[in-house]
Amino acid sequence: MTSGETVDLTGLQQAFPYLRSGDGAISDLGRELVIEIRKNGPMPFRKWMARCLYDDNHGYYARTGVATVSKEGDFMTSVSVGPVFGRLLAERFFQFWKANDSPTQITLLEIGGHDGSLTKDVIAAVTEIDADFAKAARHVICEPLKKRRSFLQKSLPDDVRVVESATELTGEFGIIFANEVLDAYPLPLYLKSNGHWHEAAVNEDLEWVALPIDPPENIPENLPEGYVTEGTPDFRGFLEPLAGVFEKSLLLFIDYGLDEESLYHPARTAGTVRCYRKHQSNAHPLDYPGGQDLTADVNFTRLGLAAQDLGLQVSTPMNQSRYLTYCGKDWLMNAPSSAEVRQFQTLIHPAQFGNRFYAVEMMRGDCRSGFPA
Repeated sequence: MTSGETVDLTGLQQAFPYLRSGDGAISDLGRELVIEIRKNGPMPFRKWMARCLYDDNHGYYARTGVATVSKEGDFMTSVSVGPVFGRLLAERFFQFWKANDSPTQITLLEIGGHDGSLTKDVIAAVTEIDADFAKAARHVICEPLKKRRSFLQKSLPDDVRVVESATELTGEFGIIFANEVLDAYPLPLYLKSNGHWHEAAVNEDLEWVALPIDPPENIPENLPEGYVTEGTPDFRGFLEPLAGVFEKSLLLFIDYGLDEESLYHPARTAGTVRCYRKHQSNAHPLDYPGGQDLTADVNFTRLGLAAQDLGLQVSTPMNQSRYLTYCGKDWLMNAPSSAEVRQFQTLIHPAQFGNRFYAVEMMRGDCRSGFPA
C-alpha cells in the first residue's frame, strides 16, 4: 500500500458505533495527547492505549483516589467477589509448595496488584492454610506506576515488598501470578480496507485515521473487507523478565481470551477491543482519555508460544470454573461458610466468571506441578 491511498474507515466506525462524548470536555491527559499528536503526527492505537492506561501522571491505572475495580467503579473482577478467590489461589500455591518438598522460602509475586486486595486475601489465606507455609512465604507486588507503588506501600502491611520491576528480585523458588493483567496489555489495532491492512491511529481531533503497514504477521489473508482486529502484544517482552526471576517457578495468569483460530474467525469482524466506564461497555475508545478502561481478549495461542520460546512449560488454558474447583478440593471438603460458598458459586458460574475466564500455568526449572486434577 502507498501512503496516498484512500482508506475506507467504515470498518472502524462499525466496530465502535457508540455515540461520542458531546460535552466538549477533555481530560488533562487528552490535552497532552493532542499536543503530542500535533507535533508527531497520528498516534498508533497501541501507543494511545498505553498512554491512556499507564501514563505516569494521568493514566487510568495511575489514579489512586478513584474507584475503578469495584461495584462503585467501572468494572468488577474475581477479586471483587470476595476473599474466596484469593483463598483458592493460596490453596493452589500451597499444593505447588508441598509438591516441591516444602522449601524454607518461597516468594509469592503478584504482577499489577492494583489496590493490593488480592495479595491481602492471599496473605490471610496462607496464614490459615499452614503455619510452615506461612513462615516460608514472602509476599511481593510488582507495580511499574510510581503513584500506585506509593499507594500500595502505604496501604499494605510492612512485610509486603513493592517493586517497580520483577528484575529487582532473585531467588531459587517462587510463584508469579496475575489476575486480569494481560487483557490490558497495549496492542495494535488493524483495519482491512481495499484489500490491504492498515494500522488504526488517532489524529489531533481524536478521530480515527489509518496508517500504511506491511501485512501483519499471524493474521489470515482471506478475512473480509472492513475487518477490524487486534495484533499480538509483545508477550515475549512481558514474560522474559518474569521467566528469569526464579530458578524454579510457577507462573499463573488468569484472564479472558481466545485461541487464535477463534480470535481471527471471519465472522468476528469487530475484534475484541472494548472500554469499561461505570459498568458500561458502550463507550468509544477515543473518548475520556485516562478516564476509562481499555481492554482486549488475550490471544492464548500467542501467549503460549512466547512462553515456550523462553523455555517455559505451558499448560493448556483451563476455564476458571474447572480450575478453581480443582484448586479448592481440600477447601471444599472443610465446610466453608454459606457466604464463602456463594462467592465460590459466583466465581465458577458459567454466566458470571466461570466460562469467560481461563487460567494458564507455566513452569520454569525442574519443578513438579502438584496440580490436584
